[in-house]
Amino acid sequence: MIVVACSGFPVPKSRYFREFEAVEISDTELGIPSAGTRRHWLREASPGFAFSVLAPKQITAESFTLSADHKRAIEEVATFAKQMKSLAVVFAANPEWGPSRQNRTRLREFAEHVLGVVKTPVLDLPGWPLGEAEAALKKLPVTLAFDPLLEQPAHNGELAYARLPGPAGYRSRYDNDTLERVITFCKGSQAKQLFLVFRNIDRFENGLYVSKRLRVA
Repeated sequence: MIVVACSGFPVPKSRYFREFEAVEISDTELGIPSAGTRRHWLREASPGFAFSVLAPKQITAESFTLSADHKRAIEEVATFAKQMKSLAVVFAANPEWGPSRQNRTRLREFAEHVLGVVKTPVLDLPGWPLGEAEAALKKLPVTLAFDPLLEQPAHNGELAYARLPGPAGYRSRYDNDTLERVITFCKGSQAKQLFLVFRNIDRFENGLYVSKRLRVA
């Protein structure tokens, strides 16, 4: 199954829920939405709509340290994700955070802790080659996010989580030829569930293009 999503709501939510089958909730980077907001989203979304959740930025901005505050934040976002019936919780690192010896140890310790709290954790490590991240995690059952235009995992598991940040960052735009490459990747994916997230400034238009092309295919 393939679902296409935007990170956050780039258009009014009522329109977004009509056009898409999934969303990566980004509000949670700064705080957990209220119970009323959660109920509203669940009520407005169509049956089978897929949610994922971004973890609080404070956790990843401070190099995945397991302070008491960070452990509490992990528990809070895990609870919210469960209430939303979310497919995953995404912990997104800064691109500058790379695979040093200390960071490999820290990453593994973080993953071991998070697996005991979050049902389906996803680690997005743009500063790490996928092979180095996999080696550091030593077969822990954590999903690694990836940009399919740059690098793809060697093995497909239950969940493949692809994030597209824009060809040159948030304010850049994908042209149709590049989007066709994304579509080709989606069609060839052997993952049981592929969650494809656009994060760039034109994420609504780019995501809609891919979503409609995949429905026709």
